[in-house]
Amino acid sequence: MDTLLSDPKTYEKLDRDPTAKHKRELVSILQILEKEDKIKKTDKQFLYPTSENVPRIYGSPKIHKDGTPLRPIVDFTGSISYNVAKSLADILSPIVGQSEHHVLNSKSLAEDLKDIVLTEDQILNSHDVVVLFTSTPIDLTLHVLRERLSEDIDLKNRTLLTINDIIELTKFCLATVAYFSYSDDIYRQRFGMAMGSPLACNIFMEWLEQKAISTAPVACRPRLWKRYVDDVLEIVRKER
Repeated sequence: MDTLLSDPKTYEKLDRDPTAKHKRELVSILQILEKEDKIKKTDKQFLYPTSENVPRIYGSPKIHKDGTPLRPIVDFTGSISYNVAKSLADILSPIVGQSEHHVLNSKSLAEDLKDIVLTEDQILNSHDVVVLFTSTPIDLTLHVLRERLSEDIDLKNRTLLTINDIIELTKFCLATVAYFSYSDDIYRQRFGMAMGSPLACNIFMEWLEQKAISTAPVACRPRLWKRYVDDVLEIVRKER
């Protein structure tokens, strides 16, 4: 973990804890939303940051890879934006995973594969995205999210929040999981998503893969492309 956090291109050590500043920002946002009748008093009470835990980072060992590298994960349970993120997930989940390439779980993948027979010129590949979270651009992801929300005819049935409100809250949540504590110090991730926002990364990956596959030369398009977060299984012609 010391080695990971010593990379100045990805992480920087902060001089002070930004939690109090972020809490004031969230309280201000919630007060405005309540005043505009976009959230009820009970909603505000649920979203109000009563606990102020600083998100913490830890490493999950990848025991299947040489050298057992660590996957950095930010745990923001009990942080000021935790309940906001849970509420946003409920609002956004219907617009995520609607792609034909989305994998719900291993059982659904097995169901998709059971009747497929490879031809002589086809090969089954598996691969994953290199450092998905830190490689996911926040501004482009928010742009894609705005487009998805504008096309969602059922959004008004799920929330009174406007698209601008949702974008603002999403941006706030992404900022408050991009800083974390480790060994009595506080760090900030300089770019990309923190390892605590898979919903946003899924939104970006769905946009990226749909754009790539739809614009690829016909001979190069995969017969099958299935993805779970950053793990991909594809069937493609061997020479392609």
